[in-house]
Amino acid sequence: MTRTEFLREQTLSGKNKCKRMPLPSFSVADAPYSLPERKALALKYIFDNMPVYIGPGELIVGTRTFFTANKGNEEGHSIYEYSLQTRIPYVNKKDIERFGRDLSYKNKTHFTPDLGIILEKGIGGILNEVESRKADKSLHSVNLEFLSSVTIAYTGLKDLILRYAAEARLLSERSERPERDELLEIARICEKISNDRPDTFREAVQLLWFAHLGTIIESFEFINYGRLDVILMNYLGDTPKEDALQIIECLLLKMYDQADVRTTYLGSYAAQLVITLGGILPDGENAVNDVTMLFLKAIENTRLPEPEFNLRINSKNPTEFLDKAAALTISGCNFISYYNDDLFVKSLVNAGIRFEDAACYGFDLCQDINVPGKGDFWLVGSVSLTDILMEMLRDDRSFISFDKLTYAFKERIALAVNNKVEGYNLAERHASLYADGRTDEYFEGIKNKNMPAVRNGCTPMAPLPLLSALYHGCIDNALDVTLEPYPIKEKGFYFGTATEAINSLAAIKKAVYDEKRFTLDEVYDACVSDFDGKGGKLIQSVMWNCPKWGNDDPYVDDIAKDILEFSLNECRKYKTHLSGQVLGGIHQPHPVPNGAKLMATPEGRRKGSPVAVTLTPESGTMQNGPTAVLCSAAKIDPMLIQWNYCVMVNYFASVFKGNNGKDIFKDLLLGYFGSGGLQHQPNVLDVDTLKSAQLEPEKYKDLIVRLWGVSAHFVDLPRELQDEMIARFS
Repeated sequence: MTRTEFLREQTLSGKNKCKRMPLPSFSVADAPYSLPERKALALKYIFDNMPVYIGPGELIVGTRTFFTANKGNEEGHSIYEYSLQTRIPYVNKKDIERFGRDLSYKNKTHFTPDLGIILEKGIGGILNEVESRKADKSLHSVNLEFLSSVTIAYTGLKDLILRYAAEARLLSERSERPERDELLEIARICEKISNDRPDTFREAVQLLWFAHLGTIIESFEFINYGRLDVILMNYLGDTPKEDALQIIECLLLKMYDQADVRTTYLGSYAAQLVITLGGILPDGENAVNDVTMLFLKAIENTRLPEPEFNLRINSKNPTEFLDKAAALTISGCNFISYYNDDLFVKSLVNAGIRFEDAACYGFDLCQDINVPGKGDFWLVGSVSLTDILMEMLRDDRSFISFDKLTYAFKERIALAVNNKVEGYNLAERHASLYADGRTDEYFEGIKNKNMPAVRNGCTPMAPLPLLSALYHGCIDNALDVTLEPYPIKEKGFYFGTATEAINSLAAIKKAVYDEKRFTLDEVYDACVSDFDGKGGKLIQSVMWNCPKWGNDDPYVDDIAKDILEFSLNECRKYKTHLSGQVLGGIHQPHPVPNGAKLMATPEGRRKGSPVAVTLTPESGTMQNGPTAVLCSAAKIDPMLIQWNYCVMVNYFASVFKGNNGKDIFKDLLLGYFGSGGLQHQPNVLDVDTLKSAQLEPEKYKDLIVRLWGVSAHFVDLPRELQDEMIARFS
């Protein structure tokens, strides 16, 4: 058994649970420090006290052990139970009085830092930079409290790394060669990177992992990795490829070492983080390098649903990049997504982002685009197109033509976008008072003017000092990342339930206005009754058999192009309070829980049925195969999309069986990209395999499926999610 095979078995079985323990209850709320300093002290308490664990054969060390002990941990637990703010209160009564309530849990997560910062500076460099910044006499109390919090947080991270060094030395005293030599090397590396910047590839990977581990403990989930191939290439040097591959495999396995913890309705640990590979460099040249290809080889050897891999496919990339990726995809690695890098970079530049920054985009969770460490596009707001449509039909069904109906629909969309952006900017203007040190005015606004203490999922009550130092501009401006001091000010906006809205409009056009089979009143009443009222079954049958999105049918696609491009163009009209462009996106995650909230809709969908993932066809409506789906999606103007976009297609694995399967997939993808397509999430599966896995899950433990922007082992999913996945093949 190879080291990777052994560690994979250890990972999947959760062997490190032997060191897990509940996060102790401990309070720093009444400590004589500022709120940011107390938050950092709570984090440092975890770093100083959580059990350290070095498993047999590990080369990259560090794991999160403050989880509830594994017994009884299989299901029903929330990730919040394991979070810093739940178990270590750091806000006091005065804080709660000023903010209006306890908001310490308010952390949107969804960040993508630049992990290259800590590799370039080292922990000691960050601490020295903070100390130098404190000497500025113009800094106000908010600035100084932030800088002090960073010092506390990174001192804690340094302590944690040194604790791992000590554990490795202790274990080495009880070990024989070669294990003793490996443990001594772990100790040496940890001692060095506890303060100094790394010199070797393994040192860089180890420090990068500790930095990520620290941020995920601080935020509790969804802190993404960014462009690891670009970051780590600077440290590869003359490291033998076999050694570098082993280190990357150890890193990927470490990223999945909470696999047995059940904390979400997905049935697995809520990590679901993203690594970005490929694309171009800031100078416009190819970014694919030896580390990129080593990651792809490591994927082949580890084959785990997390982390996700989002691949930027650029015309300047070498052919072997897509060749290798395509081979992995058709083999069932359903955690790889593909992005049309030429068009995404161009669209970002057209939206006003400098080319050098646009060329560096990476990914937050799902398909959310960010520029790691320089911006945070998440999120001005979002609207459900189908909700808007149904609210409009509830209020008014007197439209004498389909054009009148779509005109009114667009008016409602425009109003919804305006309201979201105005509400966001109002909250931002208020938050800027805090950033400027005008805290009395900030708290007065909360108290007397009913101003929000939370905007964009962030609040000064829940600072993130460790993460902040991994963002450009935070230390320079002496402000926490939650106050948005980073240089790129753009924010995203997305439109959800797009497929249902498009299909509903197409069905209304066909059955109500073109064929006059029903009135709009009859259709809406049928939706209210969930198609169980008088004539409801007939209406549902007729509407469901109207043209549907994803079949390369101009009848539907023209409606989609009209509505979606109008919606995306509305975003272009707006700037944020900090003068960033509002970026457009189309996005719909969580099809089962979001569908459960939605009434029956005019295309014939029953109440509570799952919704489609973003611009994926609704289950049972893909009539002309995957090529038609991609043709429909490619008709949307790619220059209007900068933030999020997804077209997912489930392919029967049998399509790619044979010697030319990889080339078939490549031709399909490149043809789609060549016609203006932006993004593709393939799922290569056999529906019979999924059904068999439901009956005999023990035989299909490694079967991976793509749900939306996240993947999972199929057998770990709850039944309703398994059934929804199978329904996509109907």
